[in-house]
Amino acid sequence: MYGSEYVQHIVMNESGTVERTTLIHTPGNPYMHDFALTEHHVVLFDAPVVFSAAQLPTGVPFVWDESHQARVGVMPRTGGEVRWFEVAPSLVGHTLNAYDDGTDVVIDIVRHPEGFNIRDFGTSRPTLDRWRVDLVAGKVREDRLDDRIQEFPRVDSRCVARSHRYGYSAAVELYAPPTGPGDPRPNEGFSSALLKHDLIRGTTEAHEFGRFGAVGEGVFVPTESPLAEDDGYVMAYAHDAERGAADLVILSAQDFTGEPVARIHLPVRIPLGLHGNWVPGDPWNACS
Repeated sequence: MYGSEYVQHIVMNESGTVERTTLIHTPGNPYMHDFALTEHHVVLFDAPVVFSAAQLPTGVPFVWDESHQARVGVMPRTGGEVRWFEVAPSLVGHTLNAYDDGTDVVIDIVRHPEGFNIRDFGTSRPTLDRWRVDLVAGKVREDRLDDRIQEFPRVDSRCVARSHRYGYSAAVELYAPPTGPGDPRPNEGFSSALLKHDLIRGTTEAHEFGRFGAVGEGVFVPTESPLAEDDGYVMAYAHDAERGAADLVILSAQDFTGEPVARIHLPVRIPLGLHGNWVPGDPWNACS
């Protein structure tokens, strides 16, 4: 809650009854947009982007505070004490996934760099990074997975909180698609794309949408009887500047750079910052 130096971690059972509430001290009113789960832990992100009442008239009341230490916090999923670990100055935009690896907690994130101006989102250059928290040594190892500008990372939802091989993200000038061929924006040559990251091989495939096809978040949908983690489809909204409306694009995850399986013309524009989920009729369990 902005204006308060605390956030709450609430544990509920399947019937919605609150079993435990943990009050977590977060001095400085940091902007905590996302969090992550592993099988045993909750992961919290404390960033130098902080609430500023003076910026309320702008509609985006947050500023970068050089004096605020960036941290990642790890606590039990059942609630309890948070262990904080210092990291390089940055803001975690969204989490791809996190999982336990022995005594380490592995977190794959989109990281906005030092000095990020949340009031001018399109100027940031966020990258896909991996943080490995060593709970025994009390240290964090920070690695770059892909340095292309990207956001809205997604993993096959069957793998959430468990180890994963593949991740998907949108590589696009954030929130600033050109409106058409005559748009004089200063981003000539950029190409909007969906990315498929193979985090075991360390490779990335890009499905290009072209100069005027800005694309949003990709959601993975498994086939009815998946044989592999990437046996399925990636669905995303792509902005058609000529129509001024969105297309629902469906890609084969195993033929990611090939032609779309389907492209459905929608009658309205869908904002590129929209999040979505695919909810299957039956629970599947195909991840390691």
